[in-house]
Amino acid sequence: MTSPGTVVDGVLVDGIDVDLLAAAVAACPAVARLTAGPAGAGVYLPGRRVAGLAVRPQPGGGPARVAVHVVARAGVPVQEVAGQVRTAVAPVAPGSPVDVAVEDVEDVEDVQA
Repeated sequence: MTSPGTVVDGVLVDGIDVDLLAAAVAACPAVARLTAGPAGAGVYLPGRRVAGLAVRPQPGGGPARVAVHVVARAGVPVQEVAGQVRTAVAPVAPGSPVDVAVEDVEDVEDVQA
C-alpha cells in the first residue's frame, strides 16, 4: 500500500511510475504474476489498484522503498526470482531499496495444463 499522505499524481507515487514498475516485474521470466498476497499489498491510484506493489517514502528523504510481491515460476530458485525482480526494478526506481516477497510458487500442474 502507499503510505498515508503519499501524493498520487497520475500514476507516479513518490516519483515512481507504478505502471512501468508493474510491467517491469511482470516481464521477469521467473515471475508468474504479481500478487497482493495475504497482506493485501497494492498501490491505490484514482479509480484502481495495482496489486503486488508498495511504494513508501523513506524517513529523512531519499528514494522511496519499493516492496514487490510475486508468485514465482515453478523450479526457479527464490534467490534468482529476487535477483531478476531487483534488476528489473532498478531502471524504473533508481536508488530505491527493493524488498521482494515470494508469496507463492506456480503449481507445476497448472504449467502443464
